[in-house]
Amino acid sequence: MREQDREVFDKARRFVYRNARPLDLARWKYHFENGSAQEVLAALSAYQNEDGGFGHGLEEDNMNPNSIPMQAWRATVVLRAVNGLHKTEPTVVKLLDYLEHTPEFDGEKWSNVTASNNDWPHAPWWTYPNAPWYQDTERERFCGRYNPTASLAGFILRYAGVDCDFGQKALGIAKEAVEALFQTGDPQDMHVLSCFIQLWEDIGAAGLSDRFEMERLTAFLQESVAKTITQDTSVWETDYICKPSQFFRDRESVFYEKNREAALYECEFIRKTQMPDGGYAVTWSWDAYPEAWAVSKNWWRAEITVNNMIYLDNMDAEA
Repeated sequence: MREQDREVFDKARRFVYRNARPLDLARWKYHFENGSAQEVLAALSAYQNEDGGFGHGLEEDNMNPNSIPMQAWRATVVLRAVNGLHKTEPTVVKLLDYLEHTPEFDGEKWSNVTASNNDWPHAPWWTYPNAPWYQDTERERFCGRYNPTASLAGFILRYAGVDCDFGQKALGIAKEAVEALFQTGDPQDMHVLSCFIQLWEDIGAAGLSDRFEMERLTAFLQESVAKTITQDTSVWETDYICKPSQFFRDRESVFYEKNREAALYECEFIRKTQMPDGGYAVTWSWDAYPEAWAVSKNWWRAEITVNNMIYLDNMDAEA
């Protein structure tokens, strides 16, 4: 961390310690205070159900305690970030079992909205049967099919491998997803694009690059990332925008050079938009459950704060 950012970092640390869930506090310690991967896993396991899936508001905009695929996806994001995680880790083993056997998997995709969402406080975009997005156009149907399916298929390839029936099933889903991406074109949705980048990373980590058109896929994703990031930084403080950190967090990324100006500006943006209490604002809201949203909002602020400091630290370290 640059000396010029020490005050930003210290204020963020105090906010995290005062407001974060145990999971995000464990993530903070893991990245900045020599905390262990086991601390992160222990905090994450509090959200894991008997069937191996995840719920209980792990994804802060959905308080559904039941196991649902989108919460499983959020768990995979945490698990991927823990370096050296072994595929025999019980949390991973149970999660893979859930992904294989949940009724929310029809053999081709995992659902992104489920009926039980409606019984618990949630943002409108998690309402069943149809979220407000992903329903009318071909592009929206594509997005609905592969968010989070593309990412979950990649996680299975990375941690289960292809020497089992489920791994072979995931390989088929991944290949179909990549071909659909090529045919559909730029998804124009940062959340879906993130799922495909996670799949792309998992393919490489699993040593399966020879099973895919990786050069073509890499180039395709590079172009899509450049189009999706809000390059006009003048609207970052007023609009719901897409920042580089949605897709990458260091200068070694293959997505960095095409987005260098925006990526470096994000560091400045993090510095100047920190709030007096050390946290960061949430740029969205949901009104149907005001008491639940107040809790969710504070959780989000802490997670965003952790993520911002990870990004700033990584970018500064390579300056």
